[in-house]
Amino acid sequence: MFCANIFRVSLLLNLLLLCRVLPAGSAGTSCNGEDAACAGDQREPDIFDLFSGWIDDRSSEGQKFLEKILGPRGDDDDDKESNSFFDEIKDALVGETTDDNYVEAKIWKGISSLKEAMDDSVGHWFSAFDSQRVISNEERSKNPAFDFVAFFQTVFSASNAEEANEESSKLASEFIQKAADLSKLLQSDKTDRGFFELHEVMMKALKQVTETVLRNFGNIDWHRLKPFSLVYFLEYMESMLTPSWKRRAHAFAPEVSVKEVKELHKALYLANLAYLDTVDEIKAGLQEESSDWELIYAQLKNAPGEPAHYIALRKDHSPSFVQHDFLDVLLVVRGTKDFSDVLSDGLLDAVDFRGGHVHAGLAKSGQFLVDQHVDLLYSLLKIARKEKVKLTLIGHSLGAGAASIAALIFNEDKDGIDANVVGFGCPALLSKELSESTKSYTTTIVSDSDMIPRLSGPTLINAAFDTMSYDWIEKGLADLRNVLQWTRTKMPFDIPVEHVESAYDYIKKLLDQYVKVEIDEMAEAARETVLLMPPGSCIHFYRDGTGVTGQKMPCDFFDSLEISRTMIDDHLIGVGYNRLLLDFMRRRVENYQFTFEQHIV
Repeated sequence: MFCANIFRVSLLLNLLLLCRVLPAGSAGTSCNGEDAACAGDQREPDIFDLFSGWIDDRSSEGQKFLEKILGPRGDDDDDKESNSFFDEIKDALVGETTDDNYVEAKIWKGISSLKEAMDDSVGHWFSAFDSQRVISNEERSKNPAFDFVAFFQTVFSASNAEEANEESSKLASEFIQKAADLSKLLQSDKTDRGFFELHEVMMKALKQVTETVLRNFGNIDWHRLKPFSLVYFLEYMESMLTPSWKRRAHAFAPEVSVKEVKELHKALYLANLAYLDTVDEIKAGLQEESSDWELIYAQLKNAPGEPAHYIALRKDHSPSFVQHDFLDVLLVVRGTKDFSDVLSDGLLDAVDFRGGHVHAGLAKSGQFLVDQHVDLLYSLLKIARKEKVKLTLIGHSLGAGAASIAALIFNEDKDGIDANVVGFGCPALLSKELSESTKSYTTTIVSDSDMIPRLSGPTLINAAFDTMSYDWIEKGLADLRNVLQWTRTKMPFDIPVEHVESAYDYIKKLLDQYVKVEIDEMAEAARETVLLMPPGSCIHFYRDGTGVTGQKMPCDFFDSLEISRTMIDDHLIGVGYNRLLLDFMRRRVENYQFTFEQHIV
């Protein structure tokens, strides 16, 4: 009985809406004497006849109309509350008053009493009631123009939500299954390789990398790079790149928001899944941590220029799946994990590309992703009957570079595909003009001293020259004296002081005669011109002395290597990017127990 009353309420609210927005006599299907179709019709007036009469004359036909809609009063316990609502409506509509404010007040009072009687199973009926800001009579006098049209539209949209959700969920599930089947069909002949074919690809890539290394670094006298040089140069760099220096270098850069960092961490979680070893692990990772994505394809086998990756579709089971004109697709590319990936990284020549320059190995990897999946994306677009693909690419390290190149090609060459990229630790990839041209759709995250976004052939050569040319002799001699003194005190026999001084003078003479000359020569060596930098808009998370700060920096800020003890760890997902994002959030929200929704191992 209670559910039947709910249905009656819905019909009544519809009619209430019509009575407020239609002129008298404009609704219903009442007959008149001149209508041939009604001639001789002696049937009992139906609901529409009563409604039409009620609009013409509220008081005379209102009681009959309400009885037809609401039925007789019920005596069951579960009807008592809802009947109080019906009494308020009847009193408002069949009374003698014509004061609209009075009628509305009575309607609201009745709706309030019914709302209190409803349980959670039908509570969504009056979500609109809350969203339209239910106000008291005192407040209503200040704001009498309540938007009834918007209220009823929201109510009846909510009443159909469950049915729409069920239908949309069914359509979305069917589509995801079709997409998974299609991806397997389209990709099966592209990824299978025999042993000898794979061996040939590997050897060819190894030869290219060897040629690249010799071409870029073959003329450098690496014998001049002494272990002592590296140790003391590292100390020097750390004395320069202090938290105070970093704060000054970022003084006028805009900070990243807490909301942005939460979204970045979701992307980092998805990037980390690409390093898992099996498809089942990736599926489980997407199902955990409230992920919004459903896996439809994964390529775990890789080769030089062909990075491992996976594809997923958004699990949108709401009506928006049907209503949106775009299809959400996720493409996540794995970073460097094995020797094949190293060979892709090793092709670090800056080659010509679309009016600028690009990292040769990553350009090949990005083009591979486009060629591999453009047919699949267009097929999915056709099956889903959407206007365009909204493609989100995510990657770490090598994966970030390949994803960035793929996004550039998709956006410039492929109609119907809008690509956006979030990359973590992306290698130096594009020349400055090309990098800036991708700002609208590419975001690169750099973790403090991460060496990979700063690493290219010229930056590596320049860092080597800077290390070789650093004059460490004075510091070295100071340490030598300390070592000799320590040795003298620890020996079981006495060493004369003059012998210690003699050893010191001999080593100093050798350093001045041979090492100092080499240092001076390297100081005059010309440095290489840096062509490549990370793509798009760059966000730099760095240790500021008291915590972690994230600021948006121009990508040419990363045009030289920062020789630091953390430059390798900062590139890793777990101890690098995840740790810095977590430290950033804990300080910003002032909660050092804070954790992200997605847990990264």
